[in-house]
Amino acid sequence: MNSEVTYLHIAIAFDQNYLQPFYALLTSLILNRENSAYHIHLIASGIEEKEREGIRSYIEQNRDAVSFYTIDESVVREFVLLNNWTSAVYYRLFFPLLVPETIDRLLYLDTDIIVLKDLTSLFNSDLENFPLGAVYDNYVKIQPRLNITEEGEYFNSGVLLIDLKKWREQKITEKAFDYLRQYPQNILFVDQCALNAVLFKNWKQMSLKYNVLYSYVPENRSKAELKEFLADKAIVHYTLQRPWNMLCKNRLGYLYHFYLRESSLYKGFDSYTDFSMDKILPFLKLKFIDAYLGWPLLVKFVRRIKRITAIFLP
Repeated sequence: MNSEVTYLHIAIAFDQNYLQPFYALLTSLILNRENSAYHIHLIASGIEEKEREGIRSYIEQNRDAVSFYTIDESVVREFVLLNNWTSAVYYRLFFPLLVPETIDRLLYLDTDIIVLKDLTSLFNSDLENFPLGAVYDNYVKIQPRLNITEEGEYFNSGVLLIDLKKWREQKITEKAFDYLRQYPQNILFVDQCALNAVLFKNWKQMSLKYNVLYSYVPENRSKAELKEFLADKAIVHYTLQRPWNMLCKNRLGYLYHFYLRESSLYKGFDSYTDFSMDKILPFLKLKFIDAYLGWPLLVKFVRRIKRITAIFLP
């Protein structure tokens, strides 16, 4: 690592199930930067050594630095898991304990993310003395189990800007571990719930442009309107609807497929991980709707017909 370079320190954690999305994320990070240089901090479990070396080579060839970390899997295995989550969802909690203490702040990104702009302004954001900056989760909204009953007080943990000194001083990771062990019945969204519980009213709310959740994406908009919506957005986060699933309804999924195809790390086909014949017809229906919304004049015409019909028909 070149000590003369000022790096943006980016943390990413995943297991072998998310290797393909990681390639898309990493490619989007590198292709959309301006003058910034990255030090990528990785916890990557279950991947082969040749893949690890390929990642290292790709990052270093792009004038960036990379560090790999390992964790004690026995710690995360004791935490509650729901739905299709694996223990990898808890990896992010370890980064403040693993990265060198000479690093002042860290930007954590989930692997189901695509970066659209240079992240320097986000990385240098004023956290106003808080240990964490994050975006309000307008899908979950509240969590009474955590005593979070007002909208705007529950954040999404997919993008976390961490002041490492304050985080360590306040022992946020240790408190989150303790909460997970003591109150498993309160956990609905794994690490996210634990972090919200121990950081209640102790985080800086950041602009949604830094974590565009599926629930923030406007529905039934033309491609031109979606492009306008994205004009100032920096990070798209594929919550709820994942673009590597055939029946993904997120109309921003094309960004994922674009960056995966652009990735020199990914050697396979840009395919869906859950392909099955019985999904072909609903898949084609989704594609038809997307194509229809791509014609703004047709969309306006149909909307006008619906309004006229509503007036004259009971």
